[in-house]
Amino acid sequence: MSSSSSPDRVLRLGLGILWLLDGLLQMQPGMFTMDMVSTIMQPAATGQPAWLTALITWSIRLVTPHLIAFNWIIIALQLLIGVLILWPSLRVQRSGLWLSVVWGALVWLVGEGLGQILTGSATFLVGAPGSAFYYALLSLMLLMVGTGRQGQGLHRYGSVVAGSLVLAALLQLAPVYFTSLGIASPFAGAAMMQQPTFMRAMLDAVATAAATQAVIVNVALIAVFVLLAVWLWLRPGKGAPYLVTALLLLLVWVFAQDAGMFWSGMSTDPNTAPVLALALLAAWMGRPRQWFHGRL
Repeated sequence: MSSSSSPDRVLRLGLGILWLLDGLLQMQPGMFTMDMVSTIMQPAATGQPAWLTALITWSIRLVTPHLIAFNWIIIALQLLIGVLILWPSLRVQRSGLWLSVVWGALVWLVGEGLGQILTGSATFLVGAPGSAFYYALLSLMLLMVGTGRQGQGLHRYGSVVAGSLVLAALLQLAPVYFTSLGIASPFAGAAMMQQPTFMRAMLDAVATAAATQAVIVNVALIAVFVLLAVWLWLRPGKGAPYLVTALLLLLVWVFAQDAGMFWSGMSTDPNTAPVLALALLAAWMGRPRQWFHGRL
């Protein structure tokens, strides 16, 4: 890991802050009750292959009798990861990043059910493949950084964003998202969460609009995801594709990921879009500047 590389440093600082935020969110009163099991852990087992359902169910049985103690352990661990990643010492930072990889992978497996990607109904609109996946992946990428140099094409962190957009398009190809109920469900589900009235009204309006023109909306989403990925790959030195992608991530975060469900009292993290926005920022900082004067 190169501490002198601005994109790497920005990504590291952002990851550290995100882990600290996750630790603080884990302190919400609802996390110390069975609501955490019923709202967060049990839904992750729904629709999964038998082996993953069994693993998640086993973890629930392990945690439930000692829920308060386990939650304090989670809080302490996530705060520790954040502090270590932000620590000035390179050796300490690497320890934090390794912890981020291991804990992120465990949370992704058990807490997020592999982002629901094995259920056949996963969608980036609600966060697939999962924020913990990106915590682990980006931490691993930071650990593998050598000189901090990038090539002539899209910066390595931009490749994560572009690849995620392609994955988002592929997930939207599931037949359920060409139906009114399927395409509206991310927005309608968000609207059901506890939140300000104005947010619920906006989400209800988006859900209704999506349900009215299900096929058109889903095809448009797929096209936008693919076109932005291609634009990032073809014009990595220009600012426009980064700006438009950032706008898309903001819209998805607000209208489909319910702004991380911060108002619900059961939010465990800001969700996937902000993590990808962080990777996008790092990619923008590391873009090949000699391409500046090309066309958009």
